[in-house]
Amino acid sequence: MAIAVGNGTDVAVDVSDLVLVKNDLKQIAYSFSLSKRTILNMNENIAIALLTVLILFIGLFVGYIEMASGMLVHELSILVVILNGMRLLKNR
Repeated sequence: MAIAVGNGTDVAVDVSDLVLVKNDLKQIAYSFSLSKRTILNMNENIAIALLTVLILFIGLFVGYIEMASGMLVHELSILVVILNGMRLLKNR
């Protein structure tokens, strides 16, 4: 893993995996924790989306859910995924 400081050379900034805009090395630990939380959040969002589609798919073919209500539930699950992703914004 390559880390570059923002005022470094252009080649170092282009090649590096992590670019620190300021000369604050404390931000390295923060960036690692943020990346771990982002991966966890992505996995949660994928699980929410797949489970919702699976439940709606089964409910549609069994006859418990009509198409219109299923579409509404699916759109609400998209809002849940968006709100779940927005949790990362509060950790600044």
